Amino acid sequence: MIVRNPPVELSAGLWMLGTNEYPLYLFQDEADAILFEGGTGAMGPVLAGQIATLGIDRGAVRQIVVTHAHPDHVMALPMLRELFGSAGVAASSVAAATLSSDKALAFFRKVDEALTASLLKMEAIKESHRPTASAERITVDRVIGEGETLVVGRATFNVLATPGHSDCSLSFHAPARGILVISDATGYYMPDRKLWWPNYFSGYGAYVESMRRLSALSAEVLCLSHNAAVTGAADVAACFRGAIAATEAYHGRIVAEARAGKDSRQIAEALGAEIYEKVNLLPLDFFQKNCGLLVKQSLAHEGLGADRQAARPGEK
Repeated sequence: MIVRNPPVELSAGLWMLGTNEYPLYLFQDEADAILFEGGTGAMGPVLAGQIATLGIDRGAVRQIVVTHAHPDHVMALPMLRELFGSAGVAASSVAAATLSSDKALAFFRKVDEALTASLLKMEAIKESHRPTASAERITVDRVIGEGETLVVGRATFNVLATPGHSDCSLSFHAPARGILVISDATGYYMPDRKLWWPNYFSGYGAYVESMRRLSALSAEVLCLSHNAAVTGAADVAACFRGAIAATEAYHGRIVAEARAGKDSRQIAEALGAEIYEKVNLLPLDFFQKNCGLLVKQSLAHEGLGADRQAARPGEK
């Protein structure tokens, strides 16, 4: 089943919080809790209100986990640290390095401002949810990676390195609870349209391999980081099949168009325009640049290399 409209309890102790566009997941067992995802800046105030309404003990949250260091997954962290005063932030070593970069955070702040404006315009958040503090620094307290575990009360989450979307992407599996937190490992899912936008920004082969690995795990609840969660083993399996098929088709289209003579820029601009029509949270050129990364990764996977870019009018 597709689950939307947080806050909603997905299974015993597991809450989907935040908004449809940017859900965060809080799991509690006994007097111990963990929060997966760092959201956009606006998710800090949104989460604070939801926690208060639900009566969740803020002191129980002792771990905040970064799935990967992209701006829409980390910018609420400063406020979340204030909200959950005793909680430490955990992330991969690559993510920790990114979050220590002044240049990266300056870019992240610009993206977050644009996302806040878009969320306000579409009425996904209220003016009171506008972040008031700028993320000048994001500190990671614990570096985690493949093979480690996160213990929450009597539950254990296995840490899995799942690269492809980014080099710093991690997923988390609690086999005894049937919970699988995968963030953007399957790309950007649009449940209303039954469509996926593949997001293999750091490697096509690694991205597909990560999805296949995750699909083989037992899960009753699949926690995605955009637009939905999925419950029920059959629906979780179907979600993985759909994401893998969509990714292979997208890759095949890019390769076919390149071999037919289209240059990388033309392909990226067309793909970017297509996704922008469906998801206009950010400007057109943002999606075209990201599609440029997908084109690059697909061509590299096939050993085609980057072809010469066609010059635009006025360019040399």
